[in-house]
Amino acid sequence: MSFRKKTIISIIIIVALVVTFFPYENSIKSSETINHIKSIVLSKNNVNLTAGKKTVISAKVSYKSDSEGLESHIWSSDDKSIAKIDQKGIITAVSNGTTYVLCSSKSKDVVVRCKVIVRHPYNKVSSISFPQSVIKMNIDDKRKLEPAIKFTGNKTYTTEPIEWSSSNNKIAKVSSKGVVKGQSNGTAYITIKSKFSGKKATVKLNITPTKYIAFTFDDGPGIYTKKLVNALKKYDSKATFFALGRSVEKHRDALKYAHANGMEIGTHTYAHKNLKKCSKSTIRSEIRKGKKAIKDTIGVYPTLLRPPYGNYNKTVSKNAGVPMIYWTVDTLDWKHKKTKYVAKSILRQSGKWDVVLLHDIHKTSVEGFIKALPKLKKNNYELVTVSELYQIYGKKLKPGVMYYGPLRSKK
Repeated sequence: MSFRKKTIISIIIIVALVVTFFPYENSIKSSETINHIKSIVLSKNNVNLTAGKKTVISAKVSYKSDSEGLESHIWSSDDKSIAKIDQKGIITAVSNGTTYVLCSSKSKDVVVRCKVIVRHPYNKVSSISFPQSVIKMNIDDKRKLEPAIKFTGNKTYTTEPIEWSSSNNKIAKVSSKGVVKGQSNGTAYITIKSKFSGKKATVKLNITPTKYIAFTFDDGPGIYTKKLVNALKKYDSKATFFALGRSVEKHRDALKYAHANGMEIGTHTYAHKNLKKCSKSTIRSEIRKGKKAIKDTIGVYPTLLRPPYGNYNKTVSKNAGVPMIYWTVDTLDWKHKKTKYVAKSILRQSGKWDVVLLHDIHKTSVEGFIKALPKLKKNNYELVTVSELYQIYGKKLKPGVMYYGPLRSKK
C-alpha cells in the first residue's frame, strides 16, 4: 500500500472517532448540568397601581436538584398596554385596566401569575371621623352612618374606595354603603377604612331599646350656636339647623362649626319673609339667596327647607328644590324666654318620632335645651337629624313636598 493511501485511511479513522465521540460526550454533559425549575412562588399575587406608578415583584424559585447549570426564569405581561414588566421584576402601570404579569421557566413547564389592576390616580383619604362616639338603635332598625371623610388631590379624580366592617355581625351588620342593621341586643363596633391609604375610624354601636327624635333650630346661626353644638357633641347627639341667609353672613364660623361636627344644615330662606304673601320673584330670590349663603359658607347646599312660619304655596314648592319640613312640637321658646320653661316644655311635649321646634338665637332656648338633654338621653332618646329620622322610619323625602313628621301625612 502506498504512503498516500495510508495517510488518507488514517485521516478517515481520526475524523470518524471525533464525530462519534464528541457529540456523545456533549449530550451527556448537557443532560447532567441543566437543573430544571420545580416551582415558582411570587412575593405578590395582586397589585393595585395608578397609571405611571411602579412596583417590584420578586420570585422564589426552587429546583429539582442541587447541581449546577440552573434553568432561568422569565418575566412577561399578558397586556403591555396596561402594565409592563422587565426582567428585574419591575412592574410599570401604563393605562387603566386589568391584566396579569407572568413568571415562567425558560422551558415554559412552570408558569405563575400576578393580577395587576391599573386605575386613574384617585383622591386619597386624608382623614375619617365619626361625629359621635356612641350610636344607639333598635333591633331590625336600619340606619345610614355618615362619617366625615376628607380627601386630598385633584377633584377631577375619583375618590379612594372605602370599606365597612362590623366587629360582631350577630349584633349588627353593615353594608358596603354604611347602612347598619340591628340584629340582636348588645354592642358592636363599626369600622370604616380607606382601601389603600389605611385611614380608618370606629364608632361604638349599642343595640338597645331606643326612641328617635329630631330637634330643629331656626333663625340662626348666632352667638349661642357653638355652645349648643358642644352640648350635642358631649351627649353623642345631632340636630338640624335651619339657617337664615342674613344670619349666616354674620356668623359664618358658627355654621361651619355646626356642619363640621355632623349637624344637618337646612335653609330658612334669606330674610325670614312670609313666602305665602310674597311675589313669585321674591319667593325665588329668598330661596336662592338663602341657599347660596349656606353654600358659600360650608361648601355644600342645604339639604332641607323650612319656610318661615311654615307657610308655603305652589310657587314655594316648585322652587324649593329640596324637601320642606314642618314640626310636630312647638315649644314656644321664642315667646316664653325662660330656661326652666323651655326645658320643661321639651320634656313634657316631646315623644318618639317627633320633630321639635326651637331657636338657637335665644340664650334661654339654648340653655333650656342643654338642661333637658341629659334627661332625654337617660330616657333612651336618640337625637338624630331630620333626614336621619325619616330614613330610619323608612320614608323617602321628595323635593318640594312638605312633611309634618314621620307619623303624620298632613298638618
